[in-house]
Amino acid sequence: MAKTKGMGAVEAYLVAYNAASFAGWAYVLSQTVLYLSKHGTDLSGLFDRIGYALIYVQTGAVLEVVHSLLGLVRSGALTALLQVYSRLLLVWGTLYPFDSPEIRASPALVLMVLAWSITECVRYSHYALGILNIEVYALLYLRYTLFYVLYPAGVTGELLEMWAALPHAAALHPALRAFLLLNMSGYPPVLYKLYTHMIYQRRKVLGGSSPTTPKASVDSGSARKKKL
Repeated sequence: MAKTKGMGAVEAYLVAYNAASFAGWAYVLSQTVLYLSKHGTDLSGLFDRIGYALIYVQTGAVLEVVHSLLGLVRSGALTALLQVYSRLLLVWGTLYPFDSPEIRASPALVLMVLAWSITECVRYSHYALGILNIEVYALLYLRYTLFYVLYPAGVTGELLEMWAALPHAAALHPALRAFLLLNMSGYPPVLYKLYTHMIYQRRKVLGGSSPTTPKASVDSGSARKKKL
């Protein structure tokens, strides 16, 4: 049962933020699935269907870095920054400026969007309910299990998108192409850091627990640093 009595302004704000983020990603996911079910492998209209919604909802994640810096949540600012930065580079550095079918109508875009949106629907709903002290074990389990598949899938889509953007970036300026290549080269260590972080969190949260008595979630997006 939700514990809303005595909820402070920060908790109310975080519930609203996570709920809004969930709604945005759920829209992107549902529209992607509907488009694919209707058009199959014809991806020519996918960006028109979801592109700007994807850009806006992902840009809203900048607030997560702010939350960490202000101490509103437990997660480290560096981890949040690494996750948000790479995605902002994708949406603003490839999808937005380059109107090319190799980028906006590619299987890599589908892979990336599905990985992102599934991950975020689970994450934000888990966070919002966690603030309300509503425990849903299925969400907890998915939050700390799906990443095994979705992280590599998302990274593969991201790298393929940036690779497709390289000729277009070079046409604008050689330095932009070099910048994309530099970011691509940084993916292995960053993925390792984020992947091992999630493995550690999974062991901390789910390790040794049963479906009826999971350990309390320590993930930072769902609760304040300290109780009010």
